[in-house]
Amino acid sequence: MSAGAVTMPRPALLGAIFVFNFIEFLSTGMTVFAAPAIMGHIGASPEEYATVSALYAAVAVLAISQMTVLLQRLGWRNYLLGAVLFYMLGAWVCASSGNGGGSVAMFAGGRLLMAMGGGVFMTVSRMMVNLIPPSPQRLQGIAAYGAALSGGLALGPWVAAKMLCHEAWGGMFLVLAALATVGALVAARWMPHDAVTLDGTPTRMHLFDAMLLGAGAAVTLYALQHLTYDWHGERARLMGHLLLGVGLLAAFALLHARRRAPFLHLAVVRSPRYRLGLVIFSVCYAMLGMVNTLLPQVVQKGLGVGLEQAGELQGIGLLATIIAFIVMLELVKRRPHPTKFFVTGFLMLALLGWRFATLDPRAYAWEAVIFWLGLFGAFLTLGMATTAIHSFKELQADNVVFSNAQQLKNMLGQAGLALGVGMTNIGLQERTALHASRLAEKSAPLLDGGAELTRQAGLLAGQDLFWIVMWVGLAGAALLALQRRFD
Repeated sequence: MSAGAVTMPRPALLGAIFVFNFIEFLSTGMTVFAAPAIMGHIGASPEEYATVSALYAAVAVLAISQMTVLLQRLGWRNYLLGAVLFYMLGAWVCASSGNGGGSVAMFAGGRLLMAMGGGVFMTVSRMMVNLIPPSPQRLQGIAAYGAALSGGLALGPWVAAKMLCHEAWGGMFLVLAALATVGALVAARWMPHDAVTLDGTPTRMHLFDAMLLGAGAAVTLYALQHLTYDWHGERARLMGHLLLGVGLLAAFALLHARRRAPFLHLAVVRSPRYRLGLVIFSVCYAMLGMVNTLLPQVVQKGLGVGLEQAGELQGIGLLATIIAFIVMLELVKRRPHPTKFFVTGFLMLALLGWRFATLDPRAYAWEAVIFWLGLFGAFLTLGMATTAIHSFKELQADNVVFSNAQQLKNMLGQAGLALGVGMTNIGLQERTALHASRLAEKSAPLLDGGAELTRQAGLLAGQDLFWIVMWVGLAGAALLALQRRFD
């Protein structure tokens, strides 16, 4: 069956593209915002929660790497139904893990099941766009994909805050399971039974290669997630883990590049356009991890905003993500050249960093930060969506190679997110200790047990790191103004 022979109704296909990508970004927004509360409900230490996050990302990387292999053998319908089944089971386990007898191990098991099924949702969503025959109508699929990204980022913190304030933290995972059910119903009713659009270049599941990839991803991401906790006490062991993980990944790359019918065509990285896209996308994910880690430090602790209000603040501010995407979609039809979108997006990131780095803690939160949060959402939209549109043009002749390129991009996104969170936590730890020491030297005897000193030190530490965000934005804008790969 060719792509043009797909008889799936267009609204159903666009709905499926939206739902599966929406799940990915809603989940990211909720779990990052609610991480402290989840740790409290399941009785997890920060180190244990970091380990669970690393394992989730590693399993997601492995699941993404095998997507094309499994799609070719199972077909769209069966593959999606199997993925949703794993995801729903994992979401139910996570939702139940804080109820009487729940444990960290139970939550970890649920998250790993979710990664096995849902780690591929973003990649699958993008490949569904190719079920639309090559034509200007594919822009509808891109629109559904981008709208899901924007909407998920905006609603994640708001939904998480509402659930937590109603003592229903497990409801976050039930919401995700309900959305996955919608995707399953669409797949069962309309998705093709074969691997349409992925029936070209053959692939094989090389077990040893997959083991190297999975082990390398797990060890590397474990090290990145534990930067905060081991950097001072067990730095040598941490660096040993990092070197081991990178070594395993390098061994995988060297071995897999020689395979016939590989599950990942690593030759795609020879494309200069694609390599630049990987760098930009990874930076966007690292900034997502960094800013999402810093915002609670500055908004909740620095400005004294409560949990529910912080969720509303972030949610409403990030609605600008949707507006930015709509504007971009209209402009790209007439003036598709990407430089203006990249430069605008990174300048918005720089402005966000400057505003929070110079934030007055006496300011009224709604007036002081809501517009600037919108700039962050707009940066993510312009950065990620523009990269998605322009970095794959040389790889579209073969749908399997194109799929592999999408898989590799999203695998690196997991690493970028972990790196952003890990490095930010190290910076917060270092700068908070430094500011606490300086403030203690100047302050009078502490009558509140040091709570105010801790709050001020945390705010100053977050502001220090927002200067880095500003410089990343300025450097990105300058470099991308000069790039010619996407011309």
